[in-house]
Amino acid sequence: MTNAQIETLRSSDIEIVAKLHAKCFFDAWAPPMLRQVLGTPGAFGYVARRAGYGSVIGFAFGRVAADTCELLSLGVEPDYRSQGVGAQLLSTAMSRAATEKARWFLLEVAEDNKSALRLYKNYELTGVGQRLDYYENADGSRTNAYTMRCALPVMADAQGE
Repeated sequence: MTNAQIETLRSSDIEIVAKLHAKCFFDAWAPPMLRQVLGTPGAFGYVARRAGYGSVIGFAFGRVAADTCELLSLGVEPDYRSQGVGAQLLSTAMSRAATEKARWFLLEVAEDNKSALRLYKNYELTGVGQRLDYYENADGSRTNAYTMRCALPVMADAQGE
């Protein structure tokens, strides 16, 4: 298991995160798209850095609106998959959402992404729908997406409200 350091994404991380996003997804987000996403109200981003080295090995983007947080994208460097990095990023995003008073955590995932589905089920996300032909693949074919969600714990604020 890799011990990654999870940090808030910095503007200096955008270029490397865009390159990593391209390793993870066919329909990758370029730096302008990443900046646009992070510029929307309620948006946040995290990176996972290889402990002791500082290199970016994962990322997570989310957005809180009203009582829901949507996980917009989560990816891990291929050499570091199945080592707990995705779980660290997911846990951090869920904690951030709960701190910001979100009651629900929502995401979409390709139905053929078995490792991601396993991770999300381990965090009690359950299927609530399907989006047909949602993702485009490199060969031009399409893949369905599952929509998943879970309830988040209610977090008391500093005044105990």
